[in-house]
Amino acid sequence: MKKMVPVLVIGAALAGFVAGQVMRPKPEGVLSGHFDEPSMMPSALAQDKGEVMPFGYNSPRQPVLAPDAPPITYWNIDDIRKAHTELAEKAAKALTQAGSGSSQSFGGGPVHVQTRNFSIFMLYRAHREQPVLSLTKVNSVWDDAEMHAGAYDFYVITGGTGEMIVGGKIANRQNLRDKDGIIPGEYRGQPIEGGQTFKVKAGDWLLIPPDTPHQPKPDAGGFSYMIMKLNVGVYPWSLVR
Repeated sequence: MKKMVPVLVIGAALAGFVAGQVMRPKPEGVLSGHFDEPSMMPSALAQDKGEVMPFGYNSPRQPVLAPDAPPITYWNIDDIRKAHTELAEKAAKALTQAGSGSSQSFGGGPVHVQTRNFSIFMLYRAHREQPVLSLTKVNSVWDDAEMHAGAYDFYVITGGTGEMIVGGKIANRQNLRDKDGIIPGEYRGQPIEGGQTFKVKAGDWLLIPPDTPHQPKPDAGGFSYMIMKLNVGVYPWSLVR
């Protein structure tokens, strides 16, 4: 009988193991940074697509490549020129009013696009004759220089003339703040030391890489531009200014 005890113990252990395997739930797919097995992708990532193209492009089992893509959009140059004139009038009026703030920047016009990859909008920079305190408390006729960690700035000058100071280092550099506190990767300050000066006019283009100081200095009459912010990867838009 004593010889049978080890056999019974081993048999009970094997029976328990088999029962545990039967009752154990099936493993679920783990969603990682890449998809080796399409069947593990949640249905939320599936997209309604038509014809599947070669190499699986456009497959309903693949993530949406542009989930927030804007529609086809056309801007007529006459509308852009009209917007420049209207923004110049808006700026001239605002700068004569008490409490209008220190910024020379005025937004508007027909261009308003934002996706997770880029944004496009139109700004006008007014010329100021008398110095005021900038955001970083520098007494100047110019707005503070800017520096963005999370986006390229691509400028297309749409009206007027002026200068863009690009590169170098920002003196008196400070983190930009809003109601929630410091905005990481966004800096302001002036003047720029050691930058390169570009004279700009309607029709000129300018690409400013991330982490590059830049400061607009509009001539009398100001200048307007379309700006496209190209997101660095999937940098949080909430931190891009």
